[in-house]
This record gives sequence, C-alpha cells and structure tokens, in this order.
Amino acid sequence: MVSEAAAPAQGPVLTHAVSVEKQMAAVEGCLEFGDAERARLAAFLKIERLDRLTFNYLIAPLSDDRFRLTGELSAELVQLCVVTLDPVAERLREAVSLECWPQDQIEALAREAKAIGPEALPEDPPVPIMDGRIDLGALAAEIFASAINPYPRKDAAEFDWQDPKLAEPGRPDSPFAGLAKLKSKD
Repeated sequence: MVSEAAAPAQGPVLTHAVSVEKQMAAVEGCLEFGDAERARLAAFLKIERLDRLTFNYLIAPLSDDRFRLTGELSAELVQLCVVTLDPVAERLREAVSLECWPQDQIEALAREAKAIGPEALPEDPPVPIMDGRIDLGALAAEIFASAINPYPRKDAAEFDWQDPKLAEPGRPDSPFAGLAKLKSKD
C-alpha cells in the first residue's frame, strides 16, 4: 500500500518514488493507491469519484543507466455525463511502456534537439530519473489523467439543443443573412 502522506502543494498530486540507483535486475511491483490519494487525484481532475487506482509495473535495466518501464494502470471511476449530469461509472485499463532516463541525459537530449531540431526527440519522451529514483505515483497520475474519457456520456444520452434566437419568427437564419439582403439591393 502506498503511503497516505499528502503531496507537496507545488509538487505532484500523487507521489511514490522507487529507487533504481543500483538496480541490476528487473523489479516487479504493484501500487494500490489509498483513499486519501484517490480523493486528492479525483478533486484535482474534477471527477466525482475514483474508487480504485492500481499500477502494476516492471522496471528492467537497459544500458547507460536507463530503464524500461512496462505495466498496466487500471482504475474504477465515476464521472458526470456531459449531457445529463448523471453519474457514469467507468473502468479503465491502460498499458504502459516507457523508457526512463537520468535527468542529465534528458537535458542533453533537449539541448541536442534545440541544436538539430525536434526530429532528434524520441516519439515518447523518456521519464526522468531524479536522484536515482522514478516517481511512479506522479507517472500514474499523469497516465490516468490522459486516459480518462474527457466527455463521458450516459448510454442513450442525446444532446438536442437549438439556439432559441434562431427559432424566433422573422429572424435571419444566420448572422450573414442580413448582409446578403443588403448586397442584393444593389
């Protein structure tokens, strides 16, 4: 279970650093975020509830003090329907496969990309290893935030709105209809 300590006000919403400083073999783990952490992330993302958030991971060493992080983030959450504002329960499963590099190597890559051009950057930017640690909590929050449905809809919810101004009798169909009438008087 991940520590329930509050994240710093200016820092990540979730935090759980894993040391990889002297890691020579692959390491597996599972983070199950507690009630307080899930509530903090739900409030930050303005979702109704985050009932479960789990990050199963494998960190395998590569060359040059780099690592491959693979795994799966899974969650159960409730958001409000964008049409009806009714609660919509969702389940999320997101595969993860990223490289983790020491911060100084990422900075060198950024300088190279600035000199050569953005084509020098990898398609997926590497996750920083800072002080020999990877913050899996911050990474889990980022992956979760990018994976949730930005427009949750209840089944069969239809958005059927018409501008009441356009329904008024004698009102032109568009803002340019009046201009078209002026042009035709020439």
